[in-house]
Amino acid sequence: MERKNSIILSGNEADVSVSVFLFKDGEAYVAYCPSLDISGYDTTEESAMEDFRYMLHEWLKEQLGNGTLRKDLVGHGWKVVRNVATEPSFADLIRRNRYTGRILSMPEYRKTNVSTGIFSR
Repeated sequence: MERKNSIILSGNEADVSVSVFLFKDGEAYVAYCPSLDISGYDTTEESAMEDFRYMLHEWLKEQLGNGTLRKDLVGHGWKVVRNVATEPSFADLIRRNRYTGRILSMPEYRKTNVSTGIFSR
């Protein structure tokens, strides 16, 4: 059985797996995670993904530092039980996030997952 995308918190570490859409917007490549409304961009797909990972790390550090992670995740439609937050379903992403439908209507986009371990402090 495939693991659902989630954020699992343990102390000052997080095991993160999220859906990311890669697409070209003008001259830039964009890596966008609709379930967190976080994006990275640059001149190549690889560097857009690097920028996305950086933004993901910074977002998580800020949320944990401010004590607002659970509230932010719930606000984006995540289900949070104890230390595990589960990403909304694909149908919910389309319904809740207006950009997801636009991305899906583009002639060329690619959906992928980003998984990473993050130390928050």
